[in-house]
Amino acid sequence: MKFVAVFALLASLCSLFATDDSKTATDPFDGAFFPPELVMLARDSIALTSGQEEVFRAGVEKTQARSDELRAKLERETAALSAIAKQDHVDEAALGAQLDKVLDVEREVKHLHVGLLVATKNLLTPEQLAKLREIAKDGGAQLAQDTRKRLSEKVERVQVGAEKWASSRRDPSAIAKTMEEKVKPLLDAGKVIEAEAELDRILERLKEGAR
Repeated sequence: MKFVAVFALLASLCSLFATDDSKTATDPFDGAFFPPELVMLARDSIALTSGQEEVFRAGVEKTQARSDELRAKLERETAALSAIAKQDHVDEAALGAQLDKVLDVEREVKHLHVGLLVATKNLLTPEQLAKLREIAKDGGAQLAQDTRKRLSEKVERVQVGAEKWASSRRDPSAIAKTMEEKVKPLLDAGKVIEAEAELDRILERLKEGAR
């Protein structure tokens, strides 16, 4: 049994820190906040405490759940707007009212995401923020390299553990299935934090199976 070590990890990581060319010099948020992904990937480098991590994860999960709801709502409202606009005779009042609904949802999405950025920044100490700024200077290249190395090592540990299972006549097919159907898609989608969490669960399962 052989697992692919890194997939598209490096490209996914670098995309987290890429410069947004759409920003202008007057953007009030330019350089003010850090992506939640960056905070989690750099948690060891900035010495994020267990208490901070617990609060941070809770905030991310709450935001993600609401974001999913709003995304679905935005799709519905946008579809309704499109349907009105495509009619042979457009009801201007109806179009305007529906446009307001779309803009209201978009506004709520932006407020939600900015709220998470603010809460994350306020959770960190000045020293941690300074360290994050230092990490982000090179576009996160060093952090991407360190994370790639860490995840590659975890994938290799899964490989070794699965081979030990096979040598002891335990069926490792479920491990391979999880790697292929969960870990690989997460990495390919750039969801590095979720992929690492899945790897940690697999390693814990292999550890328990070895007892």
